[in-house]
Amino acid sequence: MIVPFTDTVGIENGVLENDTKVQNHLGSIHAGAQFTFAESASGAYLSSLFPDMQDNIIPLLRESTIKYKKQALTKLSSEVSVEDEDLEKFIKRFETKGRASITAYVVLKDEEGDVTCEGSFKWFVQRKD
Repeated sequence: MIVPFTDTVGIENGVLENDTKVQNHLGSIHAGAQFTFAESASGAYLSSLFPDMQDNIIPLLRESTIKYKKQALTKLSSEVSVEDEDLEKFIKRFETKGRASITAYVVLKDEEGDVTCEGSFKWFVQRKD
């Protein structure tokens, strides 16, 4: 699934560069750009888990939490995970109801491997009718 807004922020190949268009007043990557990167990474990860479903679903972000831990002064990469139990529950509910929720956990890291922020992103996914 292509999300045009990610181009606006400058997310390419799973990386967010510290470019002037995403900087805050301190010269680090703006919190909003980090949020967009983390949210996009969570959606991309979930898409990779269910590639056969992409044309038949409507995924919507339902809620999120994010905690900023360190200034993001260099390019960022993401690490995303889903708990096995949550994945099993999602699959079972989606198969029976045609809709379900699942939470992805995201950690953004700078080039030194330090965590700049981490968050959770709860997605509601519904089968298209």
